[in-house]
Amino acid sequence: MITKSDKQIIKSVIGNRYAPIIQKELMECHEFNKNGMPYSTGHITNIMNGEKHEIIEAAIYRVVKNRLEIREKRKNLLYKKSKKGIADS
Repeated sequence: MITKSDKQIIKSVIGNRYAPIIQKELMECHEFNKNGMPYSTGHITNIMNGEKHEIIEAAIYRVVKNRLEIREKRKNLLYKKSKKGIADS
C-alpha cells in the first residue's frame, strides 16, 4: 500500500501527471485488468491514494526506479562533460 509520504516522493520523481505514465508501463509489460483491458488512470489514482493492488504498485515502483536511473545518467553525463571542459581549458 502506498502511503501519503510515498505518494509525495513518487510525485516528486514522476510528476503530477503520473497516471498515464504508469498506465503506459503496465501496457508495455502486458499487464491488464481481469477483463483484458488496460488499467484505467482512475484506478491507478486510487492505488496512489492508498488502495492495495500488487500489480499496479509494482509498476509504479518500476517507473520511479527507471526515472531515478535516467536522472543519475544525466547527472553523470553532465558532470563528465563539465569536468572534461575544465580539463580542456
